[in-house]
Parts: sequence; structure tokens; C-alpha cells
Amino acid sequence: PRIMMSRHAGPGDSFLLVREILSWTGRRPRIVLKETLQIDPAIDVLLNRLPVAFIRPGAAAASIEAITELAAGMGPDDALLIFPEGGIFTVNRRVKGIERLHESGLHEAAERAEGLEHLLAPRPGGVGAALAAAPPSDVVVVAHTGLERLTSLRAIWHDIPVAKTLYVGWQVHPA
Repeated sequence: PRIMMSRHAGPGDSFLLVREILSWTGRRPRIVLKETLQIDPAIDVLLNRLPVAFIRPGAAAASIEAITELAAGMGPDDALLIFPEGGIFTVNRRVKGIERLHESGLHEAAERAEGLEHLLAPRPGGVGAALAAAPPSDVVVVAHTGLERLTSLRAIWHDIPVAKTLYVGWQVHPA
């Protein structure tokens, strides 16, 4: 099994990465998603056909439990996709994440996060839960650029047809 961690530049990268999990790696995707995605009936029906953990911001214990359950059932052909940032990058979220770290007394982590110009401070709880529940998993860190402007459905709609050059790098760390 693999635990795939990626930055979250917008809604487009989720679909891109699931496609890559299926075609490039030949693995079955398991996805950690925000429960608000279930508001759209089409997305709700589609996503509930896959192994997913719907998490609710602000409900850390329930989210950790859902991610643990999702990861614990992984077999050798599965790949769990998680976004350690916890949401789509915005400048406001970046600033609030750094403030959250300072308020929690995690000043060293806050200083590291200040150096992340295009990333949010990671929220390691979900990743930690997945790693603990599936210790034989390889870890794949996915870095990508090219989808930053597609931060909402409106932005995607205005950019149709989407002719973008994407740069993607995969770094595999054996279990």
C-alpha cells in the first residue's frame, strides 16, 4: 500500500491525482476529503462509491478516527490520498495557520511555515493516523505546480478549455 501526500492547490489537483493513482500506479484510490463535498449530489454519489474518509474541520477526533479506519483496511494495491495542508491554499489560510502554530507554542514549526511561500502549514494529525494504521505503506510525496489559479469552480469555468502545463514530481519513500 501507499500513502500519497500532496499539496492542495485547488479542486483540479484532487481529480488529477486520483487519475494518476489509477493510471500511473495502477492502484485503487482511497481519499481523505472534507465532508462539505457531499453537498453536491453528483459528487456525493460518485465519492461514496469509493473508499473515502469524509472529515469535518474542527472535529479532530472524529477525523482521526475516520482516517485511521480508512488506512487500516488498505491492501497491497491501495493508495490513500491525503492533503496535509487540510485545505486549498489561500494567503489568508497561510497567515492563520502560522498564527495557530504560534498560539499553540509551536514557534519552531511556525518559523518553518513562514518559509513556505506557496504552502499552508501542514496539519500532521491525519498523516500520522494513516501512517500508524498502515505501517507497511510506502509514502509518496507529490509536488506539483500549474493549477494554482484554478481555486474554485468559477475559476475553472472561466479557464475552459483548460490548456495548462503541469509539472509533477513524485518522491517515493519505502515503508
